[in-house]
Amino acid sequence: MEELRKHMPELNVTLQTQSQIDTAERFIPNVKLINRYNNIRWDKKPNGSPDLQKIRERFNGYMSISDDFVKSELAEYEYDFSISDFVYEAFEVASYKSKPSFGIAHFTWDWFFTKLYPPAVHTDVIHHLLKMTEKATRIYFPPFTPEEIIQYYKGRAVEVPLILKGSIKHKLSNSGNCFKILIMDSGTGILSSAIIKALGLMKNFKEFQFFVSEKLNIEQENVCSIPSNDLMVDYVADMDLVIGRAGFNTISECLGLRTPMLLIGEAMNPELNENILLLKKQNLGSFISLETFEHELDKFLPDFLKHEYVFLRKKMNSHEIGINGAEVIVNDMLNYL
Repeated sequence: MEELRKHMPELNVTLQTQSQIDTAERFIPNVKLINRYNNIRWDKKPNGSPDLQKIRERFNGYMSISDDFVKSELAEYEYDFSISDFVYEAFEVASYKSKPSFGIAHFTWDWFFTKLYPPAVHTDVIHHLLKMTEKATRIYFPPFTPEEIIQYYKGRAVEVPLILKGSIKHKLSNSGNCFKILIMDSGTGILSSAIIKALGLMKNFKEFQFFVSEKLNIEQENVCSIPSNDLMVDYVADMDLVIGRAGFNTISECLGLRTPMLLIGEAMNPELNENILLLKKQNLGSFISLETFEHELDKFLPDFLKHEYVFLRKKMNSHEIGINGAEVIVNDMLNYL
């Protein structure tokens, strides 16, 4: 949206979401917001792994739900084009109205659900999702999108550089010569208890300074609390290491700002596991299991910094991954608009 407005300053934007509505209201200016569930969601267990039973129940009767959603959206659709990340019905609705629609994603839900075992989503639902995706004008995929997704959507897929936040307010820490480590939790706080336990193991390591959200309420000499209203990305550039889930936003920010990362996976999470594999393959990130992070960080971290970290730092400083994905996407979109 930031990049589009450079070319179309009078652009009127309506953002429809539910789970991120509060974040959108805080950080995206001059946008009309519609608080509405957009039909795609997956359920997690407390450890972050997919809850197959709940996913199965959620997508029971999905085709009927999808059709009703499309009908209700059509009654309100008065837009010149749509962008989605990745609501399949958005493509269907725009197609009915003969308007362009653009998808932006680093993985697709059809791919994600087919990676779950035992299968949690019926093949009829997968086919329905794929059929709606055929209505998209273009789909943009940044680096580290699984190759099989790129191949499946060949002809409609456009590979683009990383898509980063444009206006980062870089914040500097006052930590002297300490090694600075930012630990990032998920928005739903999946890692909260693990972070508290892990940092308890590190309380006597004065050479480290850890930065975590103030929501964790950790009072420890070598721990700094980040205000809950701050964006974690504002601190990434000043860190020596970022530890967090292997979500794509974390990966993109670290790569763009060239900060080494130590990534935590989740059991049976296809997206995170694929991200870790692709990064490890290119020596752009390392992996720590949740169990090791929670119970043995005091043993793991010093050894990691002496050995693998040295190579990660060097690779981070030399990689040539583009970071102008938003610009590339908008220039391509303008050809259709």
